[in-house]
Amino acid sequence: MSDGTPVIVRCMRHDEVALFFDALKSAAESGYGYGYDELPNLNFFAREYVDGRNNCVVEDAQTGDVVSYCNAGSPSNFARTADPVIADGGNMIIMPNYRRRNWHAELANMWQVLNKLEMPVSKVCGYQTDTAVTNLPVNLTLIKFNYVVNGILPRAIYIKGQGWVDVVLCFNHRPKKLPAKL
Repeated sequence: MSDGTPVIVRCMRHDEVALFFDALKSAAESGYGYGYDELPNLNFFAREYVDGRNNCVVEDAQTGDVVSYCNAGSPSNFARTADPVIADGGNMIIMPNYRRRNWHAELANMWQVLNKLEMPVSKVCGYQTDTAVTNLPVNLTLIKFNYVVNGILPRAIYIKGQGWVDVVLCFNHRPKKLPAKL
């Protein structure tokens, strides 16, 4: 990472799905970015967010600690077609002890490159994602990667400690070429 911390990016193991789910639920409990009722249970999460998707774990190479869990690749709920060409932007969570290091954009860039490598001849032409208007790190990252706001869902997500907040819908064309530096 930019501060010199070496990381390893690897595929998520089956036994880590529950840990990913628990991390997202913990973030929702503390009012950090995810809707309080967005993920009702582990089976729902595994079926809708993990099975058949691209899932990875980012680890601190020196300590082995998990830095982040990420997933993407599912068809966007906003595509409204049987054969969607728009993928959902997915989920990324940075573990609490690795937050506030300005790594969000770096990890998002890494994830974008991995998706491009995973699906080099894919029919996917873009990514649709959504986030709460109050989730500043994600909103700033989306701006940095040239996502365009293409809608707002009023009072669509319940954030603990904030109540019902608006959700921003954003779209980005799939990059034609990889960034020069990962």
